[in-house]
Amino acid sequence: MLESTQKSYEFPVRLTSDQVEDLESEISNEEVKAAVWDCGVNKSPGPDGYTFEFFRKYWTFIGNDIIQAVKAFFANGCFPRGCNSSFIALIPKIQDAKFVKDFRPISLIGSTYKIISKILANRLCLVLPDLISDVQSAFVANRQILDGPFILNELMSWCKHTKFKGMIFKVDFEKAFDSVKWDYLDETLKSFGFGLKWRNWISGCLNNAKGSVLVNGNPTKEFQFFKGLKQGDPLSPFLFILVMETLHLSFKRIINAGLYRGISINGSLTLSHLFYADDVVFVGEWKDSNIHILLNVLKCFFLASGLKINLQKSKLMGLGVSSNVVNSAANLMGCSILQLPFNYLGVKVGCNMSYIGSWDDVISKVSSRLSKWKIKSLSIGGRLTLLKSVLTSIPLYHMSIFKVPMGVLKKLESIRRNFFNGHDGFARKSSWFNWNKALASKKNGGIGVSSFFAINRALLFKWVWRFFSDGSSLWSTFIKALFGFHGAIGLTVKPNRRSIWSDILQAVNSLKDKGIDFLQFIRKKIGNGVNTSFWADSWIGSIPFKEKFPRLYALEESKSISVADKLGLSSLYLSFRRPPRGGIEQESFNLLCQSVRGLVLSNIEDRWSWSLEGSGLFSVKSSRAYIDDLLLPKADAATRWIRILPIKINVFAWKVCLDALPTRCNMSLRGIDIPSILCPLCNRAVENSDHIFFSCSMVRKVWRRLLTWWELDVSSFHSYNEWISWLSSIRLPKLLKVFLEGSCYVMWWLVWKFRNRLLFSDPTSKPDSLFDDVVQMSFLWMNSRSKSRLNWISWLKSPMCISM
Repeated sequence: MLESTQKSYEFPVRLTSDQVEDLESEISNEEVKAAVWDCGVNKSPGPDGYTFEFFRKYWTFIGNDIIQAVKAFFANGCFPRGCNSSFIALIPKIQDAKFVKDFRPISLIGSTYKIISKILANRLCLVLPDLISDVQSAFVANRQILDGPFILNELMSWCKHTKFKGMIFKVDFEKAFDSVKWDYLDETLKSFGFGLKWRNWISGCLNNAKGSVLVNGNPTKEFQFFKGLKQGDPLSPFLFILVMETLHLSFKRIINAGLYRGISINGSLTLSHLFYADDVVFVGEWKDSNIHILLNVLKCFFLASGLKINLQKSKLMGLGVSSNVVNSAANLMGCSILQLPFNYLGVKVGCNMSYIGSWDDVISKVSSRLSKWKIKSLSIGGRLTLLKSVLTSIPLYHMSIFKVPMGVLKKLESIRRNFFNGHDGFARKSSWFNWNKALASKKNGGIGVSSFFAINRALLFKWVWRFFSDGSSLWSTFIKALFGFHGAIGLTVKPNRRSIWSDILQAVNSLKDKGIDFLQFIRKKIGNGVNTSFWADSWIGSIPFKEKFPRLYALEESKSISVADKLGLSSLYLSFRRPPRGGIEQESFNLLCQSVRGLVLSNIEDRWSWSLEGSGLFSVKSSRAYIDDLLLPKADAATRWIRILPIKINVFAWKVCLDALPTRCNMSLRGIDIPSILCPLCNRAVENSDHIFFSCSMVRKVWRRLLTWWELDVSSFHSYNEWISWLSSIRLPKLLKVFLEGSCYVMWWLVWKFRNRLLFSDPTSKPDSLFDDVVQMSFLWMNSRSKSRLNWISWLKSPMCISM
């Protein structure tokens, strides 16, 4: 009786004996050290007060003690008193949070526990792909968070086109992580085939766990936990998706029994539910029975696992169903409905299922991150850093899934340009350089901002790469069900409906019209030849054999024959309906035999390769750089960049190279009315970049002192190009040459500051201390950023005295 009961709990997919043995194997010293280095350096510490930066710095002294403490847990399965305690920080989920439910509890766990948890998580994540179904896209290797939104939006487009009446029900679980029952989790692990030792380790992490809430930085009295998983624990997400897998298995039985009807796509795929951690979306036909079954399944799941559905936050959407019908169903269920505006972009699966909004919302979101005080208080280097790290990343979610219109891209670029130039968006100011030059990479004379166009198109092409390289995923199977086995990739005929995938295909074709054919960089790497089509895939050369040898392809009886099956024949013509005849057929056959002669298949699987990366793996960075390099302007020389100087100094030197400063000459050429175009430093010549930084008599005095300080011959150069030629001709050690070039940049910066002070704030300023400022500022900046520690006395005497 006990055996039959235990078997009833076993799941279709279970761990193998080898996997159980690997999970429960002895913990090595290297594994403990790797777990320490995997944890964040300066994250908020738990009750023990230690950060992992401390452990890393003093590992040679305390490493053995930490290893012994960790191994003691795996030997005994329990923690000493105080080692399984945590602080609970309450993070507001909404603005003006007032109630407990408005906060998200994040556990700040102790260092010893976190190391143990990290070791368990590292081992568990290796077996999860074999246990977790493809409907779950969270915390499993090689699965993407955007698969769910992509499928949902594509499904909505298909339902609208086919006039299919369907429903989408987004479930919100109340305090999901905090509600998991420990006994249910243990039964889940047992049913998946986890061993007794592993389950004892998990129980040891959960049992006797204590916590105290941080209120205004002060912990409350410690209390005992009896259920739930700690948010902030590296192990919790993996245990949670194992619990959610039981919901998938239960619901799958309901579907197999015919009690619930999902959405069938062209008879080849039926979609019923998608999971992302605690975000669950059910889709199906619009039927009252479907809704009742869903509620009953979720109620049973709650009674077993402790995960209770929050109907007030759950959302119902009807596809091809009148709003009155949806409203009545939502009222009956006690949930809210999701209504999409006319100009919506799509639906996202997150904490709430909601529409992403229009492109105006995206532009507004980017603009709202800027404020006047940021522009006024940040240097141009700070603005460049903020521009790259924040402004560029805000619309990445939308750009990763939607083709952005050109008008929106131009508006977003104008926001970045104005912010970089210090414009507050209201006053009209001149821009002294073409923004496309700043977008270009440094090797092409820009400063490496990268265009939004290239970012968007590269992110979109990642989906095409994933279609080729991950053909067994739920997402790619869904696309094949809608658009055919090849996904309509490469076809010039426009799809009969508008959708995300059709927009991606149009973007790929549009890039090809501009001379950017990304498909040519995707190549099939032959292994065993089982998953490669002999005729259709480009596995030798860039042209498929069916296009290279059309007459032979016409003779082939098995058009989809694989490389392995074809090469396994004693002769290549055995799968033809007749042997090749003389003339061009025989000549083509001889060329075909010559192409595959000497090819030996291996035991590894066939794989796709991306030729723009040496690793063979696709990267958005390589695609983005390829687009920018072809479409953005190129300078004759790469941008010179001194890493041991602040960004603002490098950007200023870049502007000197481009003559992109508001000199009096440039202002006059722009039609700006100014009292004089003469140099304010010498009043003898027209002020342009070459004059004020190289030819001005006052600046030449600074140059002479700088070269004398460097113990170099005093040379005469009157333009940036002449200075570059002079710098290239000097024979100095590489690092000293970097210091010399950096000193020149600092001098230009200080000369420009002196010029502005003379014009706008203190007309009586004297250049007497200008050279001394160059010596001091260049030392301070380069000494703080260089790996070599400079000596001030030697630097003051001459940089040549510094020992390298």
